[in-house]
Amino acid sequence: MIGLERCQCRLNKIQRNTKACAMLAWNYLKKLATILGQTIYQLKHQLLSKYLFSELKYPAIKTTQILSF
Repeated sequence: MIGLERCQCRLNKIQRNTKACAMLAWNYLKKLATILGQTIYQLKHQLLSKYLFSELKYPAIKTTQILSF
């Protein structure tokens, strides 16, 4: 659900920090979803859709910048 199974961290301290950050983000999304009357997945989809729409309309990196050497 939150992608911890794909974590490449080897040290215990880094693993704990990664898990703590993931849990904080999950709890924040859960609280926000409850306030808005949505599921976490609906909220996540909505946020990602808005970001994708924004990037397609006003790209942060122009393709002409990549192609010109």
